[in-house]
Amino acid sequence: MSLGHAPGAIRIRAGVVPDDVERCAEIWVRALEARDGTVDAEAMAERVRTSFQNPIIRFAVADAPRNGFALVESGCADPNEALLHFLAVHPGGAGSGVGRALLADAVEHATRSGFRSLTLEVRTTNVRAIEVYTRAGFEPFGGEIPHPLGGDPMQSYRLALVDQAPRS
Repeated sequence: MSLGHAPGAIRIRAGVVPDDVERCAEIWVRALEARDGTVDAEAMAERVRTSFQNPIIRFAVADAPRNGFALVESGCADPNEALLHFLAVHPGGAGSGVGRALLADAVEHATRSGFRSLTLEVRTTNVRAIEVYTRAGFEPFGGEIPHPLGGDPMQSYRLALVDQAPRS
């Protein structure tokens, strides 16, 4: 999928498993390092790799020069709910609109797949991401939860996907 036609427009395509997985793990690690400083790069990359074993709704990749990716999964406790498990932009593309474009792509594919809501979890200190999500209509729900690898707690957010019949 391509968004826009102007030179330098953000181009989003379907990611390919396994071909794009290592590159996306690297983007995730670089984005975390830019945000948090030092991270356990191997543990963080492995979290990305193992996520591709889950049922995938949409794996989207934004290619150079503004690299990023998003991974939407099913398999939540609520079968009408999809999970935006990862959304990351390489630090060199931060602020360029790639994250918003990947988020719009994730919402579009979850909606087209018949889900009634899209959820995600974000660290409570990740103000930039929280602003992107809330501007897109995501609302917090539930209390803070510990991050599985420690550090700042997580908050869940949900976006209602309109005009969808319940999944069976």
